[in-house]
Amino acid sequence: MKAEIVATGTELLLGETLNTSAHYLTGKLSSLGIEVDYHTTVGDNSERLEQVLRQAIDRSDLLVTTGGLGPTADDLTKELVAKVLNLPMELDQTSLQQIVQFFGRRKAPMPSSNEKQAYFPKGSKILPNPIGTAPGAIIEKSGKTVIILPGPPFEMKPMFDDYVWPELQRIVGPDSERMNERVLKVFGIGESAIEEVLGGLMHLADVSIALLAKRAEMHIRLVARGTEATSGIAVDSLKHAEDEIRRRLGDKVFGRDEETMLGIVGQTLKKNQLTLATAESCTGGLLGATLTQEPGSSEFYLGGVVSYSNSLKQQLLGVKEKTLNQFGAVSEEVAREMAEGIRSKSGSDLAISTTGIAGPGGGSSSKPVGLVYIGIASPEGVYARKFQFYGERESVRQLTVQAALNGIRLHMLNKERG
Repeated sequence: MKAEIVATGTELLLGETLNTSAHYLTGKLSSLGIEVDYHTTVGDNSERLEQVLRQAIDRSDLLVTTGGLGPTADDLTKELVAKVLNLPMELDQTSLQQIVQFFGRRKAPMPSSNEKQAYFPKGSKILPNPIGTAPGAIIEKSGKTVIILPGPPFEMKPMFDDYVWPELQRIVGPDSERMNERVLKVFGIGESAIEEVLGGLMHLADVSIALLAKRAEMHIRLVARGTEATSGIAVDSLKHAEDEIRRRLGDKVFGRDEETMLGIVGQTLKKNQLTLATAESCTGGLLGATLTQEPGSSEFYLGGVVSYSNSLKQQLLGVKEKTLNQFGAVSEEVAREMAEGIRSKSGSDLAISTTGIAGPGGGSSSKPVGLVYIGIASPEGVYARKFQFYGERESVRQLTVQAALNGIRLHMLNKERG
């Protein structure tokens, strides 16, 4: 089944609103084996929207629209779908009653313009909207399926999950080929190096593998297709491919699917009842802020010091003036003393430090922009690692945070292995 997603709204074309709905819907449709060939965005213009709808219905089996279901004159998605499909518009009394009740719960009279939201192309299967005043609809005609959804994601997503998903499963049927997917997450190796290590795995007959570069990590996307009857075979193929990738890449694979580096580090610290403190220079508090994003972070994160200046490195962390003068603030020696200092001051089990040159200025031939040292202090001792990151200032900072978290992850893995 070929699909197209059409998003309406001038605000999308002006860059005022990010079209997250297309990303969400594409993932959902793909998991059912429905191939999304086109994403189209069109403003609130009836002529252009009609042209886009005709084109989409002509070249696709399934059309999903978002937006254009409001009460104002420029909200014309349903009316134009009806025109393109040559269907009359009809009032749905149940929808009208629900819209009236919506305003009644808010002790407000319903504006007459909202009545248009209760009209649908004839033969529509109405999709209730308990959150707002814009119901959706599914129309099937002449082998084509059109799904009309509201624009706001907080209304669109529950409507899709509760009402559209079961209908699509029925339309697709059990014999349709589905997509079984998993994503392996990798840190510390680039795209070309991964491809070289994986070699022939990139061209397996039963599993397709794609490499996706993110700001601070790499994703390896594995897909195996199969019908409902052969889903077990597809899952086995994914497992065999994943096992081999993990064997080849080792500890560089840190997670899978919804797992995050932060989540894994937090869970491991909590499981081992270990506490962590941070001493930051180039990341300016970003590492501490990231750690506190994890629910329950108060169980393992004690706090940290942002010591941007050399004087605060000395006063708050006990970094020696001699060390700063001899090696400079961006050095392995200072990173070690920062980590030791915050561990001593906080009484934490583990401590981590960051010092580097985020740019765009401040670099030199011996210490270029992107040079970062990360120190880790533990009861077993203290050490620091050197990194050379590339990219703009924010990329260097984000990569440093990810490398720091990965350093804690690897430290605990090595400790478990003895």
